[in-house]
Order: sequence, then C-alpha cells, then structure tokens
Amino acid sequence: MRLGPINVENPFVQAPMAGWTDAPFRTIARRFHNGLLFTEMVSSEALCRGNKRTLQYCRIDEEHHPVALQLVGHDPDRMAEAAEAAEALGPDIIDINAGCPDLKIVLQGAGGALLRKPEKLAAMVEKVVGAVKTPVSVKLRLGWNRDESVRIGKMLEGTGAAFLTFNCYLVTQNYSGPGDRAALQRLVHEVGLPIIANGGVLDEKDAFDMLESTGAAGVMMGRATRGRPDRPKTALEILREGKFSPMDRETVGKTVMEHARLECEQFGEVRGMSRMRKHLHWYLKAAGADNRALPVDSLSTFEGLGKLLDTAFQQCP
Repeated sequence: MRLGPINVENPFVQAPMAGWTDAPFRTIARRFHNGLLFTEMVSSEALCRGNKRTLQYCRIDEEHHPVALQLVGHDPDRMAEAAEAAEALGPDIIDINAGCPDLKIVLQGAGGALLRKPEKLAAMVEKVVGAVKTPVSVKLRLGWNRDESVRIGKMLEGTGAAFLTFNCYLVTQNYSGPGDRAALQRLVHEVGLPIIANGGVLDEKDAFDMLESTGAAGVMMGRATRGRPDRPKTALEILREGKFSPMDRETVGKTVMEHARLECEQFGEVRGMSRMRKHLHWYLKAAGADNRALPVDSLSTFEGLGKLLDTAFQQCP
C-alpha cells in the first residue's frame, strides 16, 4: 500500500482510538503485524502548550514505526503550530481529524464540525502541509448530515495531502445505523488520492470484504481490534492465504500480561491497572471467558491480574 512517500506492506490499518491506542497498545499491536499504527487523537491546543499528559499520548517508540500522529483542532494556524511540534516527535505521518462526532469536539468547531465548512478544512490541510516536511493525511466522514464526500475529497486533492481515510458514516449518524460502503467505492474511483476505507468493520473477514468491495488502498480497523490487536494480521492472512488463525488462549494470556506490564511501566501500577481494565474486558471476551462473572473493574494490582486470568481460563469451556 503506497501512501504518498510511505510504503506499507499491510493494507489493514490500526485506527486511532481515544483512550485505547496509547503507546503500550501500539507496542502490543506491533508484536503481531507491521501495518500502519495511529496514536490516540491529540488536541492541537494541548500539544502547543506542552501539556505533559498530552505528550504521554504522543509517545512514539522506535518499534512503533510506521506510525501516524493524529491532531484535532479548529484553528488552522494553531493546527500548523501543533504539526510542527508533532513532527519533532518523529511520526511517519501527521493526520488531521475531521470526522470525530463527539459533542465536546464538535462544539469546539473541530473534528466532524469541519465538514460543515469544507473550504475551511481544505485551507487547514494546506496550512499544515506547508508547515511540515512529514506527509499529512486527513481522516473524515462522508459529510455532516448528507453525503458530500466526493466534493470534499476533490477539494482536498490540491492541498498536498498524501491520502484520505473516509469513514462510511455521516457525522450526525455517530456510530448508529448502516454505513454507506458504496460511497467509499465512489470515492476510490472519483478522487485522485489514495483512499483508506473505514467504518463499522466487525472482524477480519469484514475488513477483507470492505477492501475487496471498495477497491480502496487499505482498510482501517478500530473497535474490532479491542482485545484482538492481531486483527490487522489475521485480515492480511485472509488476503494472502484465504484463511486465518486468531490468537489462541495461551497467546491471549501472555499478551494481557505484557500489555499490563507496559501500562504500569508508563503510568505507574495504580493508574496503569486502571487503564488496563477496559482492555481486559475485551481480551477475556476474545478468549471466550465470561468477564461479567469476574472482578475486572476492581482490579488494582499486577499480581492480581495473574490470579484473575488463572480463574478466568479455568472457567472457560
């Protein structure tokens, strides 16, 4: 998959997910595949101010490459300044979020709100591209409350963007209802930039189907990778071999312990284990364990995690 000057062997991309795709998650994901990874969504304003917690979100380790750092904001000048700060952290791509439907982001005029004024978005992209040498991409939706994706995509062709990631939902849909994958296919044929297809991917088979049906350069997988950071790998196995092998229970157990260790190293045991709980729910689901019957939400120590996993796997059918 060629994305501007960047060549990525795996067309299945790990999506940016706030609260999920932190540095430990990206380290774990890299254990399984060599596809493109994304940081969490980062506030341009907080990055410009040098906020310590924001800099933690931006942490890029050598093994994370290729990796994109995603910025969100409403002011083109401030976004350009943030892009310069982001570039110093060493990402392979700087991504502009123009699709987030979260009300807090939208009310700031950022994320999906930018699709209400696509001319402003195009000007922002051009400003950011002019401020950095790192390739710039844009992640967006089909439109605010109606499909304007082709018009917006064509507006972005001349901005210098390296590629576009289109989610097949409208901003006003949030994550409900059916996505319009036919619109993604139209974008691939009518917009002169590489398109990564995104939105509503259920699993590796669905990701493969989206790649085949849209003809996109790649497919971005988000919520489907919770508890299954190997899914960009297994999707690639389907593409290359027609079959795949998901993580077995032993691999899930080892992955959970390594993931928790990394969270604790970066954030300390108390905060690290707190952050780990949501991941653990999904890992246990992937392993076939009944996480509802386990004290996941009261887990506070790394030692307790090992005992919980033993109990969980003993109860598995």
